[in-house]
Amino acid sequence: MNLLGILSAVEIRVPIYMVIFYLAGISLCVLLNRIRAGLSLSFFFLFYVGYLHNRTLLIEAMKFSIVGIGIYASLGFVILILAVVSLFSSPK
Repeated sequence: MNLLGILSAVEIRVPIYMVIFYLAGISLCVLLNRIRAGLSLSFFFLFYVGYLHNRTLLIEAMKFSIVGIGIYASLGFVILILAVVSLFSSPK
């Protein structure tokens, strides 16, 4: 089965309270003109929902492929570090 088939076979569930917090956070970022914070919040939300919250579904869908899960988590943490660094750097 190809990657698209694996991902389309998985039903990912997102609790409604998480969606409400996400929308409230994004709305505040837009109202306060904090574009970097909004992008970082979007990344954190997607990473949390895609990896941490639905980790068991993802592992089952990838047939317990530790390499695939490790790559996904590693790249997620690298982007997380870059997002934090960019939030604290001053614009030129």
